[in-house]
Amino acid sequence: MIQTLVRQAERGYTPTGNARVDAKLEELLQVLRRSPAWTMPVSGSFTLLLECFLRFVHDRFDAQADLYGERTAYLGPPKPKEDGSPGVWPEKAVQDDLHQHLSGLLAPGSVQREVIDVASGRTDVTYTPQPGRRFVLEVKRRKAAYSREAVERDYLAQAANYTATGPPFGMLLVGDHSNHQGGYSDFDDRVWIISHARSVTEVPRLVVVAALPIARPTPSALRMPTALR
Repeated sequence: MIQTLVRQAERGYTPTGNARVDAKLEELLQVLRRSPAWTMPVSGSFTLLLECFLRFVHDRFDAQADLYGERTAYLGPPKPKEDGSPGVWPEKAVQDDLHQHLSGLLAPGSVQREVIDVASGRTDVTYTPQPGRRFVLEVKRRKAAYSREAVERDYLAQAANYTATGPPFGMLLVGDHSNHQGGYSDFDDRVWIISHARSVTEVPRLVVVAALPIARPTPSALRMPTALR
């Protein structure tokens, strides 16, 4: 038991018991540890947030749309609009689910929605473990085709800017609302870290990104792309 506690102290976190989540957590921590700003207590707080964030993304990858009723309905096909045209899930649906998930795992009152006057903007979800130590989780919904390059081009600057007055670590959750008829890539492929420095003297901002497929068809409705048939 003592050896186990020593190994956990060396890691800086307690394994979740889920092999996929633990492997991804360790992979991301290897990148984060290279930052000169990765020191206690900031590193401890962000590691806890990162574990909760990865558990959320992994759970929602597996979850059916009716897992928590209306709360997770956005994972499945949206209802058509009144005129019969295809419906679209609002960004707020993803934000609400993430906020509720984190609120149930982190210290009461430390997770907030819609905090204003942060780097001249309004955050989506904010985790403040202690006064003066704030981490921002930006949430986006994307209807265009997903790629890492497109996500970085369209959303990184805003997510990184929210770290301007706090530790240089943040998170970006993208609800991928594009067409999933051909399926989508897996959990490991859709979680990564982007390093972003806006000047040669700035400590690079490290943003953990996750692209979660939403508005997903049921597995039986998936079709092989025509070119591969």
